[in-house]
Amino acid sequence: MPGSGKSTWGKRLANTLKYNFVDLDLIIEENEGTSIGQIFIEKGEDYFRELEKKILHQTSNFTTTIVACGGGTPCYFDNMNWINSHGKSIYFKANASLLTDRIEGSKNQRPLFLGMSRVQMKERIEKLLIIREPFYLAANVHIDLPIKSLKDIVSQVIM
Repeated sequence: MPGSGKSTWGKRLANTLKYNFVDLDLIIEENEGTSIGQIFIEKGEDYFRELEKKILHQTSNFTTTIVACGGGTPCYFDNMNWINSHGKSIYFKANASLLTDRIEGSKNQRPLFLGMSRVQMKERIEKLLIIREPFYLAANVHIDLPIKSLKDIVSQVIM
């Protein structure tokens, strides 16, 4: 989910394991020469999801790399099955209140929550959790948030 710390913890985990780290959204933004938000506005979500799938599949050539996906990535096409067949997936599990706090306090504007009040944001997150959690639960590893230390992640990931 947005705000779960995929990029933050992904970078820390990659550093600890001496892996490379890539953020799928950053690759998309580089390739498109614009932000995810602008892609949504100018070309629509369907275009973005197709592009996201294409870039995701390009990561199959990466070795010793942690890939942070957008929160919606596992929920479209066969992406979750593809992710699980090409690596190990991690679900950072958080409740709507924690995610709302993190998104509200983030310096990055997220396209799904632009112009929303805190109440609207939390309602949107609750709805997204209902829709997305069945996909997330297919992940190989589930880590409950908040995380106390990097050791919590490492011990579950390397098993």
